[in-house]
Formats: sequence, C-alpha cells, structure tokens
Amino acid sequence: MTDLWGNIQLEEEKFSDSKAIEILREQARLLDKKTNGMIKATFSKVEYKKSTSEVIGQTLLSFAGTKEEIVESELEGKEDLNRIYTYTKYKFEIFNDTYRFRVFILEYRPVFPIEIEVDEGIRDELKLSTIEKINSDDELKELVSSIFSSNKVQMIIKRMYAHK
Repeated sequence: MTDLWGNIQLEEEKFSDSKAIEILREQARLLDKKTNGMIKATFSKVEYKKSTSEVIGQTLLSFAGTKEEIVESELEGKEDLNRIYTYTKYKFEIFNDTYRFRVFILEYRPVFPIEIEVDEGIRDELKLSTIEKINSDDELKELVSSIFSSNKVQMIIKRMYAHK
C-alpha cells in the first residue's frame, strides 16, 4: 500500500500562540489612564443583532429538531482543534461622552497569521493594505503603535479631549 502521509516531522516544535487579545485589552486600559478617564477605549467581539427573519428561522429549526453529529466513542470528549483556525472578529474603538471612533477590526484566532482591517483614513495615511496579515505579537505591537501614532488617531483624540 502507498503511504500518502509524506514525511511527518515528530520533533517538538515551539508554537507561538497569539497574545493579541491580552495586548489590545491592555492598550485599551492604558488610554483611559493616559487621558485621566476623559477618553476610553474598548476592545471587544463584534456582535450583530439578529433580524426578525433569522429569529423566525432559528425558531422553526428548533421545532424541526437540529441534527447532532454522532461521534465515535473514541472521539467523545475530545476538543475540536479546528477552533484554532476559525477567525473571530474584534473591534478596537475609542470614545468619550460625545463621540466614538472605530480604529480597526481584528480577525483573531489563537494561531498566526491573524488579520487586521484598519480605518480607511489611517490605512491611506500609513499606506497599508485593506487587510494586513500579522505573523507575530511583535508585528502586531509595531503595527498598532503606528496606528495609534497616526495623524488621524492623534487628531481624533485631541478633538475628543476638547469636547470633554
């Protein structure tokens, strides 16, 4: 029989999981401190309201019964590793009592690469791609530092501070 597995490398390899969530939550807290609470930031999952048709559709599905996969006994209780390859959207926004501004959306997963979509004005100023691929925590820190230092973000922070 032909072996279709190729050359599997079983030596231990160091995997670097993304620390993006921790890094960006820390940055959100820092803005509050730097501005004495006048301007805040939030880093959270992007969530959408469900339309009436989606609610009705889900209700009908629940009455019809949902299909649950039957898992072999040797697979029961095992975590599905596909979750580390599935992206979750997060948003980074700055705000005060009057205004809010979405700086970027992060397409996050525990393994690299992760992706970031920056506000169009900042993207143009920094000459970034529509979607920036990030391959390490250091790359994330470098990119976010340039975003926060951009003229547009600095101007928005000044405007928010002036309208406290």
